[in-house]
Amino acid sequence: MPNQQIEPATVTRLRSISPQLLSRKLRVAGWLLHHNTENSTILIHDGEDALLVDVSLCLSPSALSPWLRESKTIVMALGYLEFSHRALPLPVLSAHAPLVDVNPHLVLRAILAEEARDLDMSLWNKAIEAREEVMARAESDQSRQEQR
Repeated sequence: MPNQQIEPATVTRLRSISPQLLSRKLRVAGWLLHHNTENSTILIHDGEDALLVDVSLCLSPSALSPWLRESKTIVMALGYLEFSHRALPLPVLSAHAPLVDVNPHLVLRAILAEEARDLDMSLWNKAIEAREEVMARAESDQSRQEQR
């Protein structure tokens, strides 16, 4: 009987998004900065770090969710990080929008995107950072044991 387990997603800070995570299933969160209805993408950010999220697989353009119209809504998305050989169009943001750094070649193909109104982004980032530190220590310890 084949294994029917669902592949878990790696909880990831936007600051950690890089080409090394391509094809991985990720769970990310950030503040909504822009929604492009023409190509079904949203731009989320956390501080200066931003990510394009393709929501065409999980949100119907005809059933527009109210939270997509609200700037600074916290969004949680789950999907696979992909590389686009052609740079994706970046939105023109208002003069009041924060300055962000976004890689136009990286896009999260979301299978789930939803408002996360009660998510504390500071706590989210601290928890992920703590997990990353624990994992780095464990890898370091394992490496030392293998050298013996």
